[in-house]
Amino acid sequence: MSENSRANEDIPKRLEKEEINELPLIRFHGAIKFAEDSKSFLRLAEKLRKQRVLGFDIECKPNFKRGPNNPPALIQLATSDQAFLFRLYPIMKLGPLVKILEDPKIIKTGVAIKDDLHNLQKIESFTPAGFEDLAPLAQSLKIEQTGLRNLTAIFFKQRLSKSAQLSNWQKRPLSPSQINYAATDAWISRELYLIMKARLDMLS
Repeated sequence: MSENSRANEDIPKRLEKEEINELPLIRFHGAIKFAEDSKSFLRLAEKLRKQRVLGFDIECKPNFKRGPNNPPALIQLATSDQAFLFRLYPIMKLGPLVKILEDPKIIKTGVAIKDDLHNLQKIESFTPAGFEDLAPLAQSLKIEQTGLRNLTAIFFKQRLSKSAQLSNWQKRPLSPSQINYAATDAWISRELYLIMKARLDMLS
Protein backbone atom coordinates (compact mmCIF):
# COMPACT_ATOMS: atom_id res chain seq x y z
CA MET A 1 0.00 0.00 0.00
CA SER A 2 1.31 3.42 -0.92
CA GLU A 3 1.99 6.20 1.58
CA ASN A 4 -0.84 8.20 0.00
CA SER A 5 -3.36 5.41 0.45
CA ARG A 6 -2.35 4.97 4.10
CA ALA A 7 -2.79 8.69 4.73
CA ASN A 8 -6.38 8.41 3.57
CA GLU A 9 -7.42 4.94 4.69
CA ASP A 10 -8.51 5.80 8.25
CA ILE A 11 -10.85 8.61 7.19
CA PRO A 12 -14.46 7.41 6.88
CA LYS A 13 -16.14 8.81 3.78
CA ARG A 14 -19.41 9.27 5.64
CA LEU A 15 -21.08 8.52 8.98
CA GLU A 16 -24.71 7.73 9.69
CA LYS A 17 -26.72 10.20 11.75
CA GLU A 18 -27.26 7.55 14.44
CA GLU A 19 -23.49 7.00 14.74
CA ILE A 20 -22.87 10.73 15.19
CA ASN A 21 -25.61 11.02 17.84
CA GLU A 22 -23.80 8.39 19.94
CA LEU A 23 -20.56 10.40 20.08
CA PRO A 24 -19.56 12.56 23.08
CA LEU A 25 -20.05 16.32 22.75
CA ILE A 26 -17.10 18.50 21.80
CA ARG A 27 -16.76 22.02 23.18
CA PHE A 28 -14.28 24.85 23.13
CA HIS A 29 -12.36 25.20 26.41
CA GLY A 30 -10.26 28.27 25.62
CA ALA A 31 -10.82 31.92 26.50
CA ILE A 32 -13.82 33.68 24.95
CA LYS A 33 -13.53 37.44 24.31
CA PHE A 34 -16.62 39.52 23.57
CA ALA A 35 -16.76 42.83 21.66
CA GLU A 36 -19.92 44.95 21.80
CA ASP A 37 -18.72 48.50 21.13
CA SER A 38 -16.25 50.33 18.88
CA LYS A 39 -13.54 50.40 21.57
CA SER A 40 -13.60 46.63 22.18
CA PHE A 41 -13.93 45.97 18.41
CA LEU A 42 -10.73 47.92 17.84
CA ARG A 43 -8.83 46.25 20.70
CA LEU A 44 -9.77 42.67 19.78
CA ALA A 45 -9.41 43.17 16.02
CA GLU A 46 -5.86 44.41 16.61
CA LYS A 47 -4.99 41.13 18.38
CA LEU A 48 -6.35 39.11 15.46
CA ARG A 49 -4.32 40.93 12.82
CA LYS A 50 -1.18 39.07 13.95
CA GLN A 51 -2.78 35.65 13.33
CA ARG A 52 -2.19 33.52 10.25
CA VAL A 53 -5.17 31.11 10.45
CA LEU A 54 -8.55 31.95 11.98
CA GLY A 55 -11.70 29.88 12.31
CA PHE A 56 -14.62 31.90 10.95
CA ASP A 57 -18.40 31.85 11.34
CA ILE A 58 -21.41 34.13 11.66
CA GLU A 59 -24.78 33.79 13.38
CA CYS A 60 -28.10 35.29 12.29
CA LYS A 61 -31.42 35.37 14.10
CA PRO A 62 -33.51 32.71 12.31
CA ASN A 63 -36.49 33.85 10.28
CA PHE A 64 -39.36 31.39 10.62
CA LYS A 65 -41.59 33.28 8.17
CA ARG A 66 -41.23 33.84 4.45
CA GLY A 67 -39.28 36.93 3.55
CA PRO A 68 -35.72 38.25 3.64
CA ASN A 69 -33.26 36.71 6.09
CA ASN A 70 -32.18 38.62 9.17
CA PRO A 71 -28.77 40.31 8.93
CA PRO A 72 -25.79 38.78 10.79
CA ALA A 73 -26.00 39.40 14.53
CA LEU A 74 -22.59 37.97 15.41
CA ILE A 75 -19.26 37.25 13.74
CA GLN A 76 -16.86 34.76 15.32
CA LEU A 77 -13.11 34.45 14.72
CA ALA A 78 -11.02 31.89 16.60
CA THR A 79 -7.38 31.01 17.21
CA SER A 80 -6.18 27.71 18.69
CA ASP A 81 -7.03 28.82 22.24
CA GLN A 82 -9.13 31.99 22.00
CA ALA A 83 -12.50 32.78 20.43
CA PHE A 84 -13.44 36.36 19.60
CA LEU A 85 -17.15 37.15 19.31
CA PHE A 86 -18.11 40.48 17.75
CA ARG A 87 -21.71 41.59 18.21
CA LEU A 88 -22.97 43.18 14.97
CA TYR A 89 -26.55 43.82 16.02
CA PRO A 90 -27.91 46.51 16.45
CA ILE A 91 -24.89 48.68 15.47
CA MET A 92 -24.52 46.94 12.07
CA LYS A 93 -20.93 47.98 11.36
CA LEU A 94 -17.86 45.84 10.65
CA GLY A 95 -15.40 48.63 11.44
CA PRO A 96 -11.85 47.33 12.00
CA LEU A 97 -12.89 43.79 11.03
CA VAL A 98 -12.87 44.84 7.36
CA LYS A 99 -9.04 44.86 7.36
CA ILE A 100 -9.02 41.25 8.59
CA LEU A 101 -11.72 40.15 6.13
CA GLU A 102 -9.77 41.72 3.25
CA ASP A 103 -6.29 40.50 4.28
CA PRO A 104 -5.09 37.70 1.94
CA LYS A 105 -2.29 36.81 4.41
CA ILE A 106 -4.79 35.81 7.13
CA ILE A 107 -6.62 32.59 6.28
CA LYS A 108 -10.23 32.63 7.46
CA THR A 109 -11.80 29.19 7.27
CA GLY A 110 -15.27 27.74 7.79
CA VAL A 111 -18.20 26.14 5.98
CA ALA A 112 -20.67 27.75 3.52
CA ILE A 113 -18.41 30.81 3.50
CA LYS A 114 -19.92 32.24 0.31
CA ASP A 115 -23.32 32.66 2.01
CA ASP A 116 -21.74 34.18 5.12
CA LEU A 117 -19.77 36.71 3.08
CA HIS A 118 -22.86 37.61 1.08
CA ASN A 119 -24.69 38.32 4.37
CA LEU A 120 -21.80 40.37 5.79
CA GLN A 121 -21.61 42.47 2.63
CA LYS A 122 -25.19 43.59 3.28
CA ILE A 123 -23.83 45.34 6.38
CA GLU A 124 -20.76 46.88 4.78
CA SER A 125 -19.09 46.58 1.39
CA PHE A 126 -15.67 44.88 1.42
CA THR A 127 -13.50 42.75 -0.87
CA PRO A 128 -13.02 39.33 0.78
CA ALA A 129 -9.56 37.74 0.59
CA GLY A 130 -7.89 34.79 2.30
CA PHE A 131 -11.06 32.69 2.76
CA GLU A 132 -10.90 28.88 2.61
CA ASP A 133 -14.09 26.82 2.60
CA LEU A 134 -13.77 23.42 4.30
CA ALA A 135 -16.06 21.63 1.80
CA PRO A 136 -13.60 21.53 -1.16
CA LEU A 137 -10.83 20.30 1.18
CA ALA A 138 -13.09 17.48 2.40
CA GLN A 139 -14.04 16.60 -1.18
CA SER A 140 -10.34 16.43 -2.11
CA LEU A 141 -10.01 13.77 0.63
CA LYS A 142 -12.97 11.87 -0.93
CA ILE A 143 -15.21 12.70 2.06
CA GLU A 144 -18.86 12.74 1.04
CA GLN A 145 -20.27 14.72 3.98
CA THR A 146 -18.89 18.24 4.18
CA GLY A 147 -20.95 19.87 6.94
CA LEU A 148 -19.24 21.01 10.12
CA ARG A 149 -21.02 18.45 12.33
CA ASN A 150 -20.11 15.56 10.00
CA LEU A 151 -16.49 16.64 9.63
CA THR A 152 -16.12 17.01 13.41
CA ALA A 153 -17.44 13.46 13.87
CA ILE A 154 -15.18 12.07 11.13
CA PHE A 155 -11.94 13.67 12.35
CA PHE A 156 -12.49 14.10 16.09
CA LYS A 157 -14.91 11.24 16.87
CA GLN A 158 -16.95 13.82 18.78
CA ARG A 159 -20.31 15.48 18.24
CA LEU A 160 -20.89 19.16 17.61
CA SER A 161 -23.97 20.46 19.41
CA LYS A 162 -26.45 22.28 17.19
CA SER A 163 -28.93 23.07 20.00
CA ALA A 164 -28.33 26.85 19.92
CA GLN A 165 -28.25 27.15 16.12
CA LEU A 166 -31.83 28.39 15.73
CA SER A 167 -31.87 30.56 18.84
CA ASN A 168 -32.30 34.34 18.92
CA TRP A 169 -28.84 35.74 18.17
CA GLN A 170 -30.04 39.32 18.53
CA LYS A 171 -30.90 38.98 22.22
CA ARG A 172 -28.83 40.64 24.93
CA PRO A 173 -27.09 39.16 26.71
CA LEU A 174 -26.45 35.94 24.83
CA SER A 175 -26.91 32.80 26.94
CA PRO A 176 -23.87 30.74 28.03
CA SER A 177 -24.96 27.96 25.63
CA GLN A 178 -25.12 30.44 22.72
CA ILE A 179 -21.67 31.82 23.57
CA ASN A 180 -20.15 28.34 23.79
CA TYR A 181 -21.86 27.22 20.58
CA ALA A 182 -20.59 30.28 18.68
CA ALA A 183 -17.02 29.89 19.98
CA THR A 184 -16.92 26.13 19.33
CA ASP A 185 -18.11 26.44 15.71
CA ALA A 186 -15.40 28.95 14.82
CA TRP A 187 -12.65 27.10 16.69
CA ILE A 188 -13.48 23.67 15.25
CA SER A 189 -13.43 25.15 11.73
CA ARG A 190 -9.81 26.17 12.27
CA GLU A 191 -8.85 22.77 13.71
CA LEU A 192 -10.49 20.92 10.81
CA TYR A 193 -8.77 23.15 8.26
CA LEU A 194 -5.33 22.40 9.76
CA ILE A 195 -5.99 18.64 9.91
CA MET A 196 -7.30 18.41 6.34
CA LYS A 197 -4.57 20.67 4.97
CA ALA A 198 -1.92 18.45 6.61
CA ARG A 199 -3.57 15.36 5.07
CA LEU A 200 -3.63 16.92 1.62
CA ASP A 201 0.01 18.00 1.94
CA MET A 202 0.90 14.34 2.67
CA LEU A 203 -0.92 13.30 -0.48
CA SER A 204 0.68 15.88 -2.76
